Amino acid sequence: MRYFVEGRPLSNSDLTDLSLYTLSKAITNGEITSENLVALYLDRIQKIGGPNGINAYITVAGDAALRQAARLDNLAKQKKFKGPLHGLPIAIKDNLDTKDIKTTGGSKILASWTPREDAHIVQRLKQAGAIIIGKTNMHEFALGVTTNNPHYGPTRNPYDLSRIPGGSSGGSGAAAAAALCAAAIGTDTGGSIRIPSALCGIVGLKPTLGRVGRGGLIPLSFTRDCIGPMTRTVMDAAMILEVIAGKDHRDPESTSLPVPPYTALLKGDLKGKRFGVPKRFISEVIHPDTQKLMDESLKEMQNLGSVIKEIEINHIDLAFEADFNVVLPEAIYLIENYLKTFDPEATIDKYLDQMGSDVTGLLGGQKGTHESEPLPGYIYVKTLRDECEKMKIGFKEAMFGLDGLLLPTTPLPSSKISEDVETEVSGKKVSIFRAFLRNCNPMSIVGYPAITVPAGYSSIGLPVGLQIVTRPWEEDKLLSMAYGFEQATQIRKASKV
Repeated sequence: MRYFVEGRPLSNSDLTDLSLYTLSKAITNGEITSENLVALYLDRIQKIGGPNGINAYITVAGDAALRQAARLDNLAKQKKFKGPLHGLPIAIKDNLDTKDIKTTGGSKILASWTPREDAHIVQRLKQAGAIIIGKTNMHEFALGVTTNNPHYGPTRNPYDLSRIPGGSSGGSGAAAAAALCAAAIGTDTGGSIRIPSALCGIVGLKPTLGRVGRGGLIPLSFTRDCIGPMTRTVMDAAMILEVIAGKDHRDPESTSLPVPPYTALLKGDLKGKRFGVPKRFISEVIHPDTQKLMDESLKEMQNLGSVIKEIEINHIDLAFEADFNVVLPEAIYLIENYLKTFDPEATIDKYLDQMGSDVTGLLGGQKGTHESEPLPGYIYVKTLRDECEKMKIGFKEAMFGLDGLLLPTTPLPSSKISEDVETEVSGKKVSIFRAFLRNCNPMSIVGYPAITVPAGYSSIGLPVGLQIVTRPWEEDKLLSMAYGFEQATQIRKASKV
């Protein structure tokens, strides 16, 4: 069957790869039905998205999604629309509660767990008319960057099935990139939205901490966790952020600040915008292909009228220590606390041997042995008060007189699934974990919003992302600048799976 959208005849694969914005207009105009759209995505999931394919989903809610689509189509026939996401199938990372769909956190411990209440952002999405098509694969408990999940299998990159999609939101990144949903939701503690978005060639937004409520999230870090959109375009990210942003009574860190009309503010004018580039920091670990595409992106920014300035960010090198000394103690407490919702006697020790080896190494290693105490409290507090504060001062000084920062989202394109611990960059062995977190983690520590947009493709066709960073609460400015770069370059191309 061929569909006509905006007067253009489209094949099934072309239709499913359209932007959320275009699909929304098509449903509103009666050019497609939600039921047909859901069926097309479910067909693609069955053909290319299963365990031997991309493996983007842990749970596919096919029947429920089709029933909801039929109800929304009946409303559409009456010209009644629930909201801006009416009838659009959205994939949800499997660490966000869904009351009618199991929520595993990527762990076998929660393999049969169905929460009693939707997460706050799932409620928001449903209120806007979205359909939850399924729960996406992820790195277990969001504690990794590969999505090589030992319990549900690895998610594979749509641009090369032998490679990782990144993590921890790898399933969401792969699903959005491979047109297995209209858009996806991920979570980001140190880069878990931005890393897979960059490696899968899509747009990924980490908002300011508190911009999106986190009630119903299987948490990792109350000082770092953020929830955000993973989409094929910047406009799509703005549409979703408009829906999910705002106060959440279950999240004391969420803000009551008004939600700007992000989609209306996408002006995209980069003329006169001033950007800082931390070249020394970038150059310490970078793949030649990433460097080439970064240089081309900076040149394009200048062609669009932006001013590029080389800068230093004082104390940025403290990021890795500042991350682990804070996140891991918080993770032990928060994961254990979540497990108590289904087992009041749950402790990390009780379930540690049911976790994958990499997660056991992090949580168990943090405790030393199962019986020993976690990281001493004074180190946690010292890191928050000293190293983290120094980094915040360094970023504030570096941003003086600038509109934003520019750097590669990751220092290298996607690595092989088999390279789970180390890979090679410019002839040097580097830790997979450290390398992929390197350019994203500092923004999480200081609480700045950041977005990744497609910057090009490596010499063997792997996506590379450009990360743009602004000050807290400047998501409107961030989205507009990303939109300007995206519209001028039109880099993204669909994967061939």
